Amino acid sequence: MTKCLDADSTCSGAVEYRYPLSCTGRSFPRCDKHWAERLDVQAGIDRRYPDSPFPPSDFDPSYAGERWDDDY
Repeated sequence: MTKCLDADSTCSGAVEYRYPLSCTGRSFPRCDKHWAERLDVQAGIDRRYPDSPFPPSDFDPSYAGERWDDDY
């Protein structure tokens, strides 16, 4: 039996390998509850760091020496 990646006493629903949301391309098993929570987290990340040539208003390139839209 597959175990939820975030297994704890609150797991509920089917545990399945879910669609990868990061660029690793790896799927991880999560129960329905923890999958819904992961989707909420990803929605927040997507809002905070949009796929855009324009950085968020509080982006500070001097903080870590990074630039927003580098071509590699």
